[in-house]
Amino acid sequence: MKTLVLTGLFVALAAGTASAGMLYSQSFENPDWLGGKYYDTGDAAVDHWLTNNAGEAAVNGDGFNAWYGNTRDSVGLTDGDYVGVTSYGSQGFYDGDQGYQMSDTDGMMSLFFDDYGSDVNFSVAIYIASTGYESDDSLSIEYGNTVIASFGELELEGSAGTWMLIEGSGVSGQLSVNFDSNSGSEAVFIDAVNIWTGDVPAPGAL
Repeated sequence: MKTLVLTGLFVALAAGTASAGMLYSQSFENPDWLGGKYYDTGDAAVDHWLTNNAGEAAVNGDGFNAWYGNTRDSVGLTDGDYVGVTSYGSQGFYDGDQGYQMSDTDGMMSLFFDDYGSDVNFSVAIYIASTGYESDDSLSIEYGNTVIASFGELELEGSAGTWMLIEGSGVSGQLSVNFDSNSGSEAVFIDAVNIWTGDVPAPGAL
């Protein structure tokens, strides 16, 4: 089941519109990006960009890069975690057979997509794993300096268990998905990222 999240900056896909120019489309389907647990070789006490490691799930790829922020003074991703591109999970994927996972981040893990300038439209599919969350857990989807969607403990639990398509229009800057948690069962999956210009396309055009 797929649900559509709509708030202030969000727009529903409207039938009959056209003239859309696709700038970026990513469903993480490259099999070369699959691998085992990811072990961050950086210092968990310092905010830093993550790097891909041979044999481990890719955290960076074409048009996307991952960042770790020390929000918990913990081990971060240095202890080995299931993050990055994956084909695993009973939730399935919104588009294709692979997606991007964040779980047990022990800090804030952010996935940034390239900057495509101003006045663009975007959509991204998000799945929140069904489990218990705590007051210091959070998920946000941001575009530039604008928070498009924000989930705390109650929102994470209330929105879990189904794919959500989150959309925005007329935004500028970089799209980012930011997840802060400290348990392996607390997981977020990302899929079907699209960024385009022009009128919002008809349903299914993406």
